[in-house]
Amino acid sequence: MKLHDLLKFDSIKIVKNNEWPEEILAISSLDELTENSVVFIKNAKFLEKLIPSIEKAVSLKIGAIVDEKFFNLVNAELKSHMEKLPWIATSNNVAMSLTLISKPFYDNKMKGVNTQVDGRQMGTVDIHPSALIAQNVFIGEFVKIGANVEIMPGTVILPHSEIGENSKIYPNVSLYPFTKIGKNCRIHSGTVIGSDGFGYTFNQGSHVKIWHMGGVVIQDDVEVGSNTSIDGGTFSPTIIGQGTRIDNLVQIAHNVKTGRGCIICGKTGIAGSAVLEDYVVLAGGVGVGPDARLGMGTQVAGAAQVNEGAIFPAGSKLGGHPAKDLREWMRGIAYLRTMSLKEKK
Repeated sequence: MKLHDLLKFDSIKIVKNNEWPEEILAISSLDELTENSVVFIKNAKFLEKLIPSIEKAVSLKIGAIVDEKFFNLVNAELKSHMEKLPWIATSNNVAMSLTLISKPFYDNKMKGVNTQVDGRQMGTVDIHPSALIAQNVFIGEFVKIGANVEIMPGTVILPHSEIGENSKIYPNVSLYPFTKIGKNCRIHSGTVIGSDGFGYTFNQGSHVKIWHMGGVVIQDDVEVGSNTSIDGGTFSPTIIGQGTRIDNLVQIAHNVKTGRGCIICGKTGIAGSAVLEDYVVLAGGVGVGPDARLGMGTQVAGAAQVNEGAIFPAGSKLGGHPAKDLREWMRGIAYLRTMSLKEKK
């Protein structure tokens, strides 16, 4: 897709264009830049996140669609960084621009993906001879299945997915396109991996879909319980780190990243773009808000609610709603109980 092709989908204004002839291949998230792509900059927070990688962005020939008011009012220092990019366009509604422009990129990625005919019939799969595949399993085109993988009945593996050696997939698991599962993993019954993230932009009375195409990467030695849902990333993958254990009935949203060895107990919900560093433990029923970050070894007590954008350092022990230091929260509960008893007397 050429730069001027974007004008077919949204009323952006091109304010800088160094005779840009290259194809724009993708949309990049700010924390995972890809060559010949576009990023979206809504305000100073987004630009400041890009600035440490600005030279990389220039070398990768990345352009930007920027909020028009922000572009016109931003201070000279910040603007000088942004203007290093090879092309810039402005939008009077960046959120809606991202929403509209996500659709043609999604269509391009999914173009020709055949979800109806088994790839074994088409001769387009790579299945190791030692893999054990039950009856009533659908395997899409260009799927790769490693040595000693076991796949049980009712499983659906859609195109361009991969399953590493010695992994076991239990009955009725669904893997959406572009899902990657590492070695020595166990995925239990009813789990869905790679479904669309729950992302919409509210515009003129409607919730307009943001098209997700980032997929999911599950690293080696991960176990995922039954009836769990792990959503695909928006433009870069949702990542489950090596050795992580996920219980039954867990919801993990788009662009979540977990580190190594995390424990995520049942009925936990982790919202979009939250980050769990290595060895984080979430007890049952925890809620983690979007863009929250939990440092290495953080432990969160059952039913606690971590607020949107909250950042906690390594080794934190949290409880309550909103989540705070566990001892502080327990002292607060004890105080309330004491006051309640006094009132009754």
